[in-house]
Amino acid sequence: MSGGAMYDDSSYDDASGGLLSLATRAAGLAGGPVTIEDDASELITYSPGQENSDDARIATILSRRVPDRYRTLLRTEHLDERLAGSSGPFYADLRGAGILPRAIMPIRAGDTAIGSIWAIVPSSPSPEQRAALEESAALLAPLLARQAERRLAADARRTAAVRALLRGGDEAVETARELPLGPGPLAVVAVRPLPSAPAPAPGPYDGLCDGPYGNPYGTPYDGTCAGPGGPPGDPLRRALADLDRRLSAFQPGGLGAEVDGVGYAVVPVGDEQRLLRAVGELPGMAAGVGRTVPGPGRLGRSRADAELVVRLLARLGATRERTAHIRDVQLDALLMRTVDLAVEAGHDPLGALAELEEYDRRRGTALLDSVDRYLAAGEDARLADRQLHVHPNTLRYRLRRAQEITGLDLSDPAAAFDIRLRLRLRALRLP
Repeated sequence: MSGGAMYDDSSYDDASGGLLSLATRAAGLAGGPVTIEDDASELITYSPGQENSDDARIATILSRRVPDRYRTLLRTEHLDERLAGSSGPFYADLRGAGILPRAIMPIRAGDTAIGSIWAIVPSSPSPEQRAALEESAALLAPLLARQAERRLAADARRTAAVRALLRGGDEAVETARELPLGPGPLAVVAVRPLPSAPAPAPGPYDGLCDGPYGNPYGTPYDGTCAGPGGPPGDPLRRALADLDRRLSAFQPGGLGAEVDGVGYAVVPVGDEQRLLRAVGELPGMAAGVGRTVPGPGRLGRSRADAELVVRLLARLGATRERTAHIRDVQLDALLMRTVDLAVEAGHDPLGALAELEEYDRRRGTALLDSVDRYLAAGEDARLADRQLHVHPNTLRYRLRRAQEITGLDLSDPAAAFDIRLRLRLRALRLP
């Protein structure tokens, strides 16, 4: 066999059987077990048999994708760069990292990398092995390209359906009739990555494609279904897939997609506490759960709730839980809206405290934080100065100076309440 050999993919298709046949054939020609991955390191298929295997291959098969610890290694060894820039097979000796050597073959559709073949081989591939890998990649390319086209079409249908559901009203009711969506009660979950949060770890993807939009999140190992909304490596889409996997064990029938940079899932609500636990297990994500509504016509209200909660959690960052139901944060959510309205109108929600904040910024002092700590300590000066690690006289001076600057009397209950409220607004001021 030579690199210029003619090949014909007519005897293969991109269902699981055809892909398995190609993986088996590639393994036989390359002389070692093979995994075939897409461009996001998701497993498409693999050759049978585990002889001459290693932990990296086994972990990839079990999790249906290359685990994060190995993806990090790929970047460290610059294998991702070599894949992006190569048109032919290359050899990677990773035994120093406890991984058997691989012959790696990019799969391309024109100039676009759409996947790769990884064959465990004992040494640099021979000309015959290189030719076998090139031929296998040529056979796989049109199959993976067709999968990508179907995935894009399914993504567009899914996103359009989720958009319609989120708007609520008659359109949502009509759309729900065409979907494998639970009849209700329903709720909307909104998901956004937390700032500087690591990407969520993937879960195993099981389930089959069915219904007019396919399984909304499932990504079976043979690669014939896509994750929600696009490439499985995207953190939002992986988070939605993980959420569906967790929920489907006790309440199947949800539908999710990324819409305008936010992940949304419309989910049946049978056990609200289990729903909240499942949402709370999404690492690196701020997740808001809207009110439970009786049917799709009222999903617009649940969506508004979920968006408000996820905005609040993202704004607060690590200062509180990363997951919440609207009823648990309703007051803070309303305060956040008050802050936004004040800012839009050109007002500073801090009122008189804004001058104190500016004084601290210019002078490098901590008057506002001292007032905050004093009030949080129940106006117990001894407790506050211990928490601030300052002398009692220092705290008394700071409180007196703060009152002189703002004109607010800390001994007046109404003024103290006003300050507490504005200090809470301060935490919600930044977008």
